Amino acid sequence: MRHTHHHGNRRRGQRGLTLIEFMVSIALGMLIVAALATLIADQSSNRAEVERAGRLIENGRYAVRAMADDLQMAGYWGELTTAPSAPAALPDPCSTTEADVASAIALHVQGYNVGSTTTPVTSGTVPGNSQVASCLSDVAPNTDILVVRHADPDTSSLETAGAPDLAKMVNGQLYVQTGLVLATKSFDSRLHAGASASNSTNFPLLKKDLTTPASFRKVVVHIYYISQCSVQSGGSCAAGDGGNPIPTLKMVELTVAGGLASWNTVTIAEGIENLQVDYGVDTDANGSPDGTDVSGSALTKDTWPDVMTAKVYLLARSTDKTPGFTDTKTYPLGTAGTVTPATADQGYKRHVFVQSVRLVNPSARRVS
Repeated sequence: MRHTHHHGNRRRGQRGLTLIEFMVSIALGMLIVAALATLIADQSSNRAEVERAGRLIENGRYAVRAMADDLQMAGYWGELTTAPSAPAALPDPCSTTEADVASAIALHVQGYNVGSTTTPVTSGTVPGNSQVASCLSDVAPNTDILVVRHADPDTSSLETAGAPDLAKMVNGQLYVQTGLVLATKSFDSRLHAGASASNSTNFPLLKKDLTTPASFRKVVVHIYYISQCSVQSGGSCAAGDGGNPIPTLKMVELTVAGGLASWNTVTIAEGIENLQVDYGVDTDANGSPDGTDVSGSALTKDTWPDVMTAKVYLLARSTDKTPGFTDTKTYPLGTAGTVTPATADQGYKRHVFVQSVRLVNPSARRVS
């Protein structure tokens, strides 16, 4: 028997996508891509902002720490136990002559308030308040200059088997020696430039056994200031840092070149746009400051040796602007008053770093 199979109508399965479905899928895909692009852009922007903020904090902390460490050494002259006599006049911080540097050791710190005119004085001229020392360039207006003086505590490079070695002195480098005079057994100090032919004559002092030569140390003079840029272009800051000058904390240090004492400029930290320093003055010779802190402009050759503390204010800013940000804050900087960023510079984020430092060496000499 033949069985007849009756097949009903079968619905054919859909193959592919309709035009509408295809367009919807494209639209959804575009939305997803746009969302991902926005997320990536936001993450990139956030990361850039975190990096800017991180550099701001790191530069500020490093700068204030470097200055504080140096200030804690101010007035250290080896075994010197009595305060040096004040100089006859305020010394030129840029002078490298033996006599001028020797007379300046009584001023363990020295400061200036820079005015609106930042042209350095001519070489050999002692700068007054609101003036710029001759060995500095591109100093930012309305900032402070700080001079720190002391001896290098590390004498290892000037010793052989732990004993002072005159042969290791560098010609032209300024050194200080403190110790006893053999003939009188009295305490004294010597400051001279290294000179191989006369070192033994210039540095004759002895330790308390009156036999062992006293240590001699390199004279350290650091001058801190705010430069209008980090890297000059064509010898100036006008087009420095690729046309976007970055204010920078710099320091000139006393060194030697070609057998003569000279100055070398060192960059401390970028983005530091203002430096102000206030000083605590000891008026009763007990090693502690009396009254309120004062500006450097209030001090003289006779009162600079009485400075026992320094309070450093650093206004740091980011090295790049933050898109859409406007800084309208006012920043307090001690006796100098407050600072409000100029309109053209309000795209940078800022932070004030403050550090009070006791000048241990001159202060301790006055403590009975």
